[in-house]
Amino acid sequence: MTCAVFCGGKRDPVKLKSLFPWLLMVFALALTLLVFWMVGRGRLKPRLELMISNVSVGVDFEDHPFLAGTASRFAYGTRQVCLRFDYSRLEEDTPVVILWDMDGKRVQAESYELLAPSGTKMYCLLREDGSPLPRGSYAVIIQCGPEFTPTFHFEIY
Repeated sequence: MTCAVFCGGKRDPVKLKSLFPWLLMVFALALTLLVFWMVGRGRLKPRLELMISNVSVGVDFEDHPFLAGTASRFAYGTRQVCLRFDYSRLEEDTPVVILWDMDGKRVQAESYELLAPSGTKMYCLLREDGSPLPRGSYAVIIQCGPEFTPTFHFEIY
């Protein structure tokens, strides 16, 4: 059995070639209309990415309500190191996770809910008993949903 039986005769390659651009245009138009319909129904929201800026790592002295400065090296005896950052474009119900690592091992991971879509936050790494932080290489990461900021490194020597 050949195509002549099922197709009603011989195929015309000219007709098939002229039909392809029309089918392509109909598909493109249908796809465009589908996207506009989904955006109109709110299923595809344009997403503004979280913006983290003015990140600083420093020592928060008890006398100062603000960071005493930004550094990447702190002397042994440091009891706490703080991370301060500005954020904006935070989507509702998106937890922010602050990850603290020492010598490649996770020492603290805390999840926070930021109530405002923009603002300034400061989080500190310290030991519960108030003793100095151990010597070593540290890293701190800000995670917001699936997004990570670059890793910020510091050392206690």
